[in-house]
Amino acid sequence: MSRYAIGAIFPDDRQGTLIANVAGVALASALLVLMERRGISQLRLLLLPGFCAGFTTFSAVTAHSLEPSEGGMLFLAQNVFLSLIAVIIVLPIARKLIPVRS
Repeated sequence: MSRYAIGAIFPDDRQGTLIANVAGVALASALLVLMERRGISQLRLLLLPGFCAGFTTFSAVTAHSLEPSEGGMLFLAQNVFLSLIAVIIVLPIARKLIPVRS
């Protein structure tokens, strides 16, 4: 439903895919810190490969990358670069905001 909502808000398939991927990577980064700090391991499989992987659509990135006339490799590079930037930004913020469970 979340991925469908992104697609409804951003009707351009490439833009919606890029936004969903970067948001999913940022969410996964914050969830990793939360689970590490709070000792939550039971939900890890449900939230990370379940929700976050279902929300991100890296298979769509692959399909768009195979379209060289529409800048396929540039689209792939944008996804990878922006996803790495999201991790670099979100991890330190999450580590500051989420306290370690005592």
